[in-house]
Amino acid sequence: MKNWLVVIFLAALLSGCASNNNLVTQPADRADQVNALVRLGMGYIRNGDYARAKDNLNHALELDSRSAKAHDGLALVFQLEREFDEAEKQFKLALRYDSKFTRARNNYGAFLFSQGRYKEAINQLTIAAKDQFYDGRPTVFENLGISYQKLGDDKDAESAFVRSVALNPRQPRALLELAEIRYGQKQYAAARNLYARYERVAKDNARSLLLCVQLARVFTDNNREASCALALKNIYPASPEYKEYQQTFGSK
Repeated sequence: MKNWLVVIFLAALLSGCASNNNLVTQPADRADQVNALVRLGMGYIRNGDYARAKDNLNHALELDSRSAKAHDGLALVFQLEREFDEAEKQFKLALRYDSKFTRARNNYGAFLFSQGRYKEAINQLTIAAKDQFYDGRPTVFENLGISYQKLGDDKDAESAFVRSVALNPRQPRALLELAEIRYGQKQYAAARNLYARYERVAKDNARSLLLCVQLARVFTDNNREASCALALKNIYPASPEYKEYQQTFGSK
């Protein structure tokens, strides 16, 4: 899935104005202005106003051309606008000016994944995962697991999902992926537990509903099986999961 990007949007309003008497911007004031412009730009990204986002991020770069946060923000805008060459250029600039900027590295890894460049994505995400103080680390491991899956590396994918869930017991995608892995390993009790945890933090989709049917069949929960099968049929009738359900269990 290419629209899986994991991006942390910062919503903030630009507040405070420089006094008319301050004709010379001090370094500390300039840094504050750059950060405020970046926050405002990210807020515009969140609201889908890419033109204003670019205006504010470019203004930030006028004040500090080496602002890794501003370059990362522009990279996200260009990625959303499908200007992929420019997006990659901006990600690389962000990491050139701050090689320890883990959020940008995770975003770059997600970008590489979306381009089908899975090995390169894994390289970036592996570096990002080493930052023990990055608050988005559960998502990094989740993204890493999905990348490994694309390369058919089930062992490393499983390890990454385990780490993701260990860091955040409410990490939705990792919970579902791990539940499916445990089901495939015939560890049905563990799969049911992981699926129950997934249900508490996320809405069902075609994949989760199919897993629900499969687990209900294992545990002879006829009412549960019928409920999930009906939802799968009514909400996702054209999905590969519903076709798999029909082939495996027969249409109901």
